[in-house]
Amino acid sequence: MHRRAFLAWGGLTAIGSAFPVSGAAKNVAAASVNTNTTTPSDSYRAINLTTKPGKVNIVGPDFPATDVWGFNGQVPGTAIRLQHGQTLKATVNNALDVPTAVHWHGIRLPNAMDGVAGLTQPAIQPGESFQYEFTPPDAGTYWYHSHVNAYEQVGRGLYGPLIIEEAESPQVDRDLVWMIDDWRLLEDASIRNDFAAGHDVSHAGRIGNVPTVNGRFRDIVKVRTGERIRLRVINASNARNFALSFGELMPTVIAIDGQAIKPYTASDSITIGAAGRVDLIIDMQGEPGSSMAVVDSFYSDAFDLTKFVYEKTPLRHHVLDGPIGLAAATIPEPDLSNAIKQEVVIAGGAMGGLQQAKLDGKWLSLREIAQQGYVWAINDVVGHKPAMPPLIDTKKDTSVILTIRNETAFPHPMHLHGHHMKLLSVDGNALSNPYWVDSPLLMPRQTMEFAFVADNPGEWLFHCHVLEHHAAGLGALVRIA
Repeated sequence: MHRRAFLAWGGLTAIGSAFPVSGAAKNVAAASVNTNTTTPSDSYRAINLTTKPGKVNIVGPDFPATDVWGFNGQVPGTAIRLQHGQTLKATVNNALDVPTAVHWHGIRLPNAMDGVAGLTQPAIQPGESFQYEFTPPDAGTYWYHSHVNAYEQVGRGLYGPLIIEEAESPQVDRDLVWMIDDWRLLEDASIRNDFAAGHDVSHAGRIGNVPTVNGRFRDIVKVRTGERIRLRVINASNARNFALSFGELMPTVIAIDGQAIKPYTASDSITIGAAGRVDLIIDMQGEPGSSMAVVDSFYSDAFDLTKFVYEKTPLRHHVLDGPIGLAAATIPEPDLSNAIKQEVVIAGGAMGGLQQAKLDGKWLSLREIAQQGYVWAINDVVGHKPAMPPLIDTKKDTSVILTIRNETAFPHPMHLHGHHMKLLSVDGNALSNPYWVDSPLLMPRQTMEFAFVADNPGEWLFHCHVLEHHAAGLGALVRIA
């Protein structure tokens, strides 16, 4: 299915991309969300998640439903919302015919609950279950997804939102979640079964031809003039980066990767790399009865991702007043004057200049490692086994300064499990307001400097969240004793 053909089609819209996590969203028909599996209490929330096949009408009623894999058969999976301080008790039942596991992306949780099969737990075999239990220490916008053959399982739809609500949230009319993604579909709207194709692995990853919001192509969001929306955008794609423009709305960015930042007005497009999250405050100021597209322009062929459509009756005739800033993060601050330093050099891929790398402790040529399916390396080491020597091996509570250099021709969102890192500088230029991230996007030939406190014991993955890149060697371990 050619992408331009999809984007040219009309009549494919359906109401529902709002995917609300707030009861205030009464005037928007939400994407189907199974809420019957949650049992709330003051101290915990219990939920059942079953990984199983399902059918989702991704491209509208004129085409067949797409066969997917989803949590509870849905894409996105069941929305999980916790109050800050609540414990999550999630029982994952595997009804697929392949092993799986669930990673809770961005959460600083105990290592045994991180969901990396072969490292922090055994894979959940078909017909088996696993219970995850943890208390997220930080409020914010997170997500959960498969971490077994993720390039296929996430690509087939195994992901969902995880929202940890602040004790005091900004006053808004609606709190919405957009899980943005792209799908590689054939003419019958079925998923193209070419996961981990050679070109994807060595280039930009699996870029699809059908971009979606909450599993729906060219959806619309009904809004009202004067309405204030908190929009939580989660990039659940295998590899696609998005640069979203909201036209004259000029949203205010209040959080990145789940953590509060000093609010700023986005006068230009907002870039969100794979696995990244951005929280926005948007005051809907269009005329009643009008519409406005949200445009993605990261790649050369810009397109309308979704569209705001204004109801004829305004909600109010003025902008809602009230503070929108979030409470500062409570993540431990690194001691920059007494920190160990580690440099990371990302190399490989097409046009990457990698000549040789270590695989299983042996130096091999690029041709030799490519014959085994690997084309990327960190510090000239191909990362693919838990037994590999760690990139960082340190004691608990050590401060770390991490400098990452992307010496390749492609972007890389680099995700550190179990921690957040404070972004200090980009290409040698110090940030005036450093902020916390867990999946920063490094553009080609770009260098970023981070710092964090290694305060969470265990062996943690550090890898590119272009899922094909990780499978082809772009990963490492961080060991904290």
